[in-house]
Amino acid sequence: LEFRRVLFRSGEFIATLRIIQDGHIRPAALIGSWAGAFGHTQFMPSTYLRLAVDGDGDGRRDLVDSVPDALASTANYLAKSGWVTGAAWGYEVKVPSGYSGPSGRTNRQSVDSWSSRGVRKIDGGALSGSGAAGLLLPAGANGPGFLVFKNYDAAYSYNGADSYAVAI
Repeated sequence: LEFRRVLFRSGEFIATLRIIQDGHIRPAALIGSWAGAFGHTQFMPSTYLRLAVDGDGDGRRDLVDSVPDALASTANYLAKSGWVTGAAWGYEVKVPSGYSGPSGRTNRQSVDSWSSRGVRKIDGGALSGSGAAGLLLPAGANGPGFLVFKNYDAAYSYNGADSYAVAI
């Protein structure tokens, strides 16, 4: 485990040096999180090298001082991660009292299957959507629940935490 972290951090350090060498971001502006992510939308340096784009047309990919670059790069990231424009990421649902059935982002079922288990939209309405969906119950069956679709996976890939993906 420790060796993998060293390799990862070494790769991120080399990527940071390339970003500086290419002149896209001022070295003094490269202030990152504890994990090394930087800029308005917190890209890791290797992700920056793969997916950052010039959103304001100035020839640089500056995720620190250019909001258009940061947003265009994040949109590019989501598109490359499988985001489908116009499709839902998910929506809030409620489960029947005492629910103890399947749940989890990767435990995908049809919308009809979730409906047959008594899952309903938060307003009590019938479920909608196409494709397989996972049922998130981050606070257990008595807390808020979410039926999530393919677009949720794209958001989840950005930061592998359900709390983050639901929030964005």
